[in-house]
Amino acid sequence: MSGARAPQVQVLLDGAALPGVMAADVFATSQLSADRFRVRFAVQALGAAAAGLRRPGARVELQGTVMAPAWVSLLVGEVDSVTLDAVHGTLEVEGRDLAARLIEAQAGENFANQTSSEIVEAVAARHGLAADVTVTSTPVGRYYQDQHDRMTLAQFARAATEWDLLTWLAVQEGFVLGLLGDRLQFGPRDMNPQPITVQNCLAVEGTQQVSLLRPIEVTVRSWGTRAGAQVEQKASAPGVGPVLSQIVTKPNLSADQALALAQSVLADLQLHARTARIAMPGELMLSARGVVAMSGMGAGWDGTYAVGTLDRHLDAKHGFTQTLELQSIPGGASGG
Repeated sequence: MSGARAPQVQVLLDGAALPGVMAADVFATSQLSADRFRVRFAVQALGAAAAGLRRPGARVELQGTVMAPAWVSLLVGEVDSVTLDAVHGTLEVEGRDLAARLIEAQAGENFANQTSSEIVEAVAARHGLAADVTVTSTPVGRYYQDQHDRMTLAQFARAATEWDLLTWLAVQEGFVLGLLGDRLQFGPRDMNPQPITVQNCLAVEGTQQVSLLRPIEVTVRSWGTRAGAQVEQKASAPGVGPVLSQIVTKPNLSADQALALAQSVLADLQLHARTARIAMPGELMLSARGVVAMSGMGAGWDGTYAVGTLDRHLDAKHGFTQTLELQSIPGGASGG
C-alpha cells in the first residue's frame, strides 16, 4: 500500500504474512465489547493461502506502519466469516479480537473470596492470554450482596459467558476492559491525553446535549432484605435551569455502594453531555481506551475527551484514515 505518507498494512496468518491485501479495517471500542476487523484480499494473489483463513481457530494479526520500518500490531483475533466475490475476484474476511474466546465460553463456577483482579487473571490464563491487570482488593461477593463472600454468574444472569462476567466486574470497579494483541487489559482508563488539533483533521463535528447542561441529580435507592433497612444516596452536578433528576433502584446495596453507583451514573450522563466525531489521517499511537486533548474547536469545546470508538481504514488506493467518536470528560472542556 502506497500513499503520501507511505502507510502499509500486513495480515499475518499464524505468523506468516499473507499476499493480496487490498484494504483493511479495524473497529476498536471502549464499550466493553470485542474489537472487530475486516480485510479484503485479491483472490488471485492470495492463492492457496485462502484455505487457511477458513480454518476454525486460525490466529490472524493485523499490523500497520506509517513512514517507519517497525510494524505496529493493530489487532490479534480469529476469523468469523469469509465472503467470496467471484465476479470481482475478492475475498472479504471478517472477525473479532481474542475477546471472542471469552464471549463464546460459558461460565458458571463459584468464586469464593476472590477479587476482580484475581478472577480476570484466572480467566485470561484459561484462554492462553497474558493479563495487564490493576490489582483490586474487594471480594466480588460484596458487590452482589454484603452477606455473601462468593459469587456465581447465575446470581446476575441465567446464561452468561466469561466475557459477561468480566464486563460486569469492570463496571463494578469503574475500569476499562479490552484486548491489546494477546494481552487482556483490566484497569483504569489511561488518562495521559494524546493531542489532536482541528488543523490536523479532515473533519470535526461536535454535539452538545443541551438538556445535560441543567443541574443533574442522581438518586440511588436500595433495600436490604436481611437488614430490613432502606438506603438512599445522591450525587449531583451544577448547571443552569431546572434540575434533571434520575432515580435508580437496586437491591442489597450498602450506603457506600449506593453512593458509588450514584456517582457512576452521574459520570456516565456527563460523558454524553458533549461528544465529537473526528476524521483524520491515520496514525498508530491513539487507543480506543485512552483520552485525547482537543484544541482548535473553540471555547466550550476544546478540552479532554474519552475515546469511545476508533475505526481505522487502510486502503491500497486511498491511503490510511481513521474516525474517532469522543465523549467529554466532566471538567475536561474549556469554558465559554
